[in-house]
Amino acid sequence: MKNALKSIAIGSFVLLALMNAGCKKCKECTTTTTTTVSTPTPGYPQTTTTTFEACDDDLKSVDGKTTTSTSSIGGITATATARTSCK
Repeated sequence: MKNALKSIAIGSFVLLALMNAGCKKCKECTTTTTTTVSTPTPGYPQTTTTTFEACDDDLKSVDGKTTTSTSSIGGITATATARTSCK
């Protein structure tokens, strides 16, 4: 009887482990983008927030990342910095 219970317990554990292995690992991510300009301009800096769900490889590629983009026209430089965190 003990062996039968032990086999059922081990079988249940293995089954749960296999079922969990196929699940996607997803989290809700938030990207906060701050845009600044090199000269005093009304309305700047601007901050926007975007929320989305990321899973598996996509999650790895965005979680904790910071990107910066800069553009200049006519002596004015705009910089946008985006930071993403996932929970």
